[in-house]
Formats: sequence, structure tokens, C-alpha cells
Amino acid sequence: MAPQLERRIRYFLNSHSRGREDVRASLSMLREYGRLVLIGGMLRDIALFGNAGFKSDLDFVIDPENLLSFEKCMRTVGAKINRFGGYSLPSKKWQIDIWPLQHTWANREGYVHVRTVDDLREVTFFNCDAIIYDLVDKRLSAKSDYFHDLNNKILEINLRPNPNPMGNAVRAIRYALVKGFRWGPKLSLFMAEAIDEFGWNTLREYEMRSFRTNYFDTLRLQELHRHLTKRLSMSGDLTMFDPADFRKNVQIELPYLR
Repeated sequence: MAPQLERRIRYFLNSHSRGREDVRASLSMLREYGRLVLIGGMLRDIALFGNAGFKSDLDFVIDPENLLSFEKCMRTVGAKINRFGGYSLPSKKWQIDIWPLQHTWANREGYVHVRTVDDLREVTFFNCDAIIYDLVDKRLSAKSDYFHDLNNKILEINLRPNPNPMGNAVRAIRYALVKGFRWGPKLSLFMAEAIDEFGWNTLREYEMRSFRTNYFDTLRLQELHRHLTKRLSMSGDLTMFDPADFRKNVQIELPYLR
């Protein structure tokens, strides 16, 4: 799976289709300021669905040779500061976000001692995002069980502390329904606590604000919550939990035939 993913990444970065010239231009500029790696969601989705199935944003981290020079560059090109200490770069088609290594949230808050790009495998909330692609060495770096879990669609917590628990709870639901993931024990416990804390209505509203699509209403939410709570109350039950088991049965109305 790793060699195939590396080929797909190289294709994406070298292709002239689908507005990728903007990506290459941004990378050419960024490489002048330090070591650059891709992290997380793009790598996950291209591994699962190929380049044709990837339509999201690109997240980069840079280990800058000079942080002040890099930040000056960001101001010069008109990059906007994003919510978690990074920058959103101007681009016509693709959303490109970048963080200086020192400013990654887990490092700033003291949860992970981030000193090299390989340490980034420890900072993501989801295990499926704990992977990097080094644009200097042109190589992937992931935890030892990464591809096993990805191939088996196991969604689990990599680092529990995170700056956006509501957003990650919504993503856990969407990843299960859209990407086919099942929740591991630690994530199941997190989700039960998130549902109790935020409530279904608040989580549903967050989904609509952030994604403009509604997957929550395709689920039997109260039944899902009951089964999740029951599963967690059973001591020693470490099986996967699949939210897709609680999809509503939708009856399709056929047109009246005359």
C-alpha cells in the first residue's frame, strides 16, 4: 500500500490537470524556506480512493530555516492566519494550509515534544492522519500499524488532547459514513462523552456550518447512542463499533406508472 501511495502522491504533485499548477507554484516558493512535508488527510484519502477521489485540502508543515523570514513571506504573499496557528495560502482551486513546525498545536500546548518532522506522527487526533510525506526525501513516514489500520478501516484516537473536540466528533461520524471507518475502543469512549457533552442538535448544527452537508439525519441517533453506551458498559468489550449499522431505512418511492 505504501509504494502505491507514494506513486499517487508523485502523480498528484507533478500533474498539470485539475488546477494543480497552483500547488506546484506554492511548493516551489515554500521549499526556499525549509524542509516541507505533507501530513494527514490528503495522504489518507489518496491511499483509500486514489487521486480521482481526493477533493479536499492540502495540509503542510514546514521546518523553517528562519522562522521570521518564513512569516514575512506569508505576509508578503497574502496568506491568512488560520484557527490553529498556521496559514492559509491563496490558491485558485485547492485549499493549501501550512504550519511552522514550532507552531503545531500539540507542541505549543506541551502534549508532544516536536523537534523533527517525524515527530508529527504523534500530534494528530485520528490515527488515519498520523502519516507524513517528506517532499525533500520523497518518502512516506507512518507509525508501524498505520497501513494495517487504514486497510481495515479502523478509526482510533492517536492523541486525545485536541483543540476542537466538537469538530472531531463530527468528523468521526462522517468518516464512518462517507469513508467506511469503524470506531476503536478509545474513540468510542470519546464519542459517548462528546454526545453527552454537546448533544446531537449541536453536533448536527456544526456539521451543517462546516461541511454544508448533513449526514447526521441519515442515522437513528438515539439508538446509536444507546448501543454505544451499552457497549462501553460491557467490561472487556474491545470490538469495533460501526455507526453505519444505524443508518435509517430509506424507502424509495417509484414513479406512478400509467
